[in-house]
Amino acid sequence: MSYPIDALIYALDVNPDISTEGRVLFLRAQAHPALEHFEGRLVCQQTWKAKANLLQAAGHRVEREVNGLFDLVLVLPDPQRDLMLADLARAHDHLAPGGVLMAAVHNDAGSKRCEQYLREVAGEITSVSKHHSRAFWATKHEGKPWKADLLERWRQGGVMRRILEGRFWSRPGLFNWDRIDEGSALLAKHLPDTIEGNVADFGCGWGFLSDHLLRNCHDIATLDIYDADAESFECARRNLGIIPTKVKAHPHWQDITTGFERTKFDAVVMNPPFHEGKEADPLIGLKFIAAAAQALRPDGQLWLVANRQLPYENLLTEAFTQVDKIVETGGFKVLHAQRPIVEPTYVRRGKRRR
Repeated sequence: MSYPIDALIYALDVNPDISTEGRVLFLRAQAHPALEHFEGRLVCQQTWKAKANLLQAAGHRVEREVNGLFDLVLVLPDPQRDLMLADLARAHDHLAPGGVLMAAVHNDAGSKRCEQYLREVAGEITSVSKHHSRAFWATKHEGKPWKADLLERWRQGGVMRRILEGRFWSRPGLFNWDRIDEGSALLAKHLPDTIEGNVADFGCGWGFLSDHLLRNCHDIATLDIYDADAESFECARRNLGIIPTKVKAHPHWQDITTGFERTKFDAVVMNPPFHEGKEADPLIGLKFIAAAAQALRPDGQLWLVANRQLPYENLLTEAFTQVDKIVETGGFKVLHAQRPIVEPTYVRRGKRRR
């Protein structure tokens, strides 16, 4: 399978003069063996935990946020238009005078559109097609600035902002970033206000379910929020910080699908994702359920919402003593599982993730 990073590496290979010296920044970085060429010069920016782990395992320096200027800035822009433009503006802002910005986008994700955006703001660009993607680059010439007004509009398109008549903070790129997800709303409607003790929100996003818990479940002692995308936490922090409660949410940058080693929670709530990119993958939700079973105390409970066609009940009945379907309506179902089994059959069969 071909990926934009392969086109990016190809463009660097056939234009070696671009990357011979100087500091290198890789925005939305992904691991690739060819990155070893930049040893000691490369900083990788990545907010997705799984991708950050792969980069760190390969020995690269990884930051969620970066500062400073670089002689070469590589970027794999997000396919979503506002984020794509914001990524180009951010890459420009980290580019030293005389430096090169190089981007790559898959053909099915708007490569020609993104190439045109860079041409519009920078003027002269160079491009190459390879691996079903396009790589394109431009130089930040001294004395010939890129279009400042356009760059500023692009920056603003990706910033955190108030949504839903100012009630919440969110930002483009998060799941259902500008509205309340229908499934989460259904789950919130059926969550009992008797949830208490140490509670976790798996896949918290910008914090809608956590907001509901803190406002309605007054016997919660602690609330831990987990997400694989670090971009969610500042939004969740703002949204949850204004709630009149002594309980403060503790964020954890963690990929829930890798499992959970501790048994500590009295309750877990979640609306697990079931897509990897554009492709449906019910295995993601199953891994969330397995992680919840590991994370809950013996008398703990799991509350989750899912699309009605997703096959979660079989695993739930193997992992928990009692499973109930609370409601099924509008294409969604709310499930309640209680008392995780210490050694469920899915563990005894050797399927526990290591």
